[in-house]
Amino acid sequence: MLFKIIAFIVAAVPIVLFVRSMFFRRPSRFSQRLKEFQKQLDVAVWLFLAVVGCFVTVALIKLFWAWWSPT
Repeated sequence: MLFKIIAFIVAAVPIVLFVRSMFFRRPSRFSQRLKEFQKQLDVAVWLFLAVVGCFVTVALIKLFWAWWSPT
């Protein structure tokens, strides 16, 4: 019985190593740089949207102020 368990483990090791190397491999330098660039691009887009949102908010406040002010 013990020999069967050992044989099963020995037979399963290459399969486990193959699956791990195919699906859980470490990212290459290029993919790490690409991920970092994507993060920076996401931050830049969010900052741009925040600035545009601030401009729209200020414009709407000025519009409502001009519309509601008793003149």
